[in-house]
Amino acid sequence: MSVPDRLAERLAQEEELLRQAFPNATIDAEALVVALRDHPLPAGWSHADTDVLFAIPANYPAGQPDNICARPDLTLAGGATPGNSQGVQQHAGRSWLQFSYHIDPNDWHPHVDPVQGSNLADYLAGALSRFEEAS
Repeated sequence: MSVPDRLAERLAQEEELLRQAFPNATIDAEALVVALRDHPLPAGWSHADTDVLFAIPANYPAGQPDNICARPDLTLAGGATPGNSQGVQQHAGRSWLQFSYHIDPNDWHPHVDPVQGSNLADYLAGALSRFEEAS
């Protein structure tokens, strides 16, 4: 089994876990991204909701995801640029405002069974904390 086949199999295993935690989330195995539609944002942002995306590394699950993206026109309510934003990036054929979000490598524990180790749903849950306070 080639590495891409192994990765595709892993992503298929994780899709159900992801959908259980985030019904609006999808995995695009071709573009290697996870997308979450219409994530509600708390007060303090320029929009009430945003689509969210993060890239899946080609060496996943050994390699952990890094950074999270939101709609490119997202600002703080007053129009200021959010902290830790890294500018507009292209992913899966769209423009996204990328935010710095990292997991300490010592906290990433993949397992052959995605339920028993670190997985995409866990990463998304942590990454969404970036939007809990507008800053």
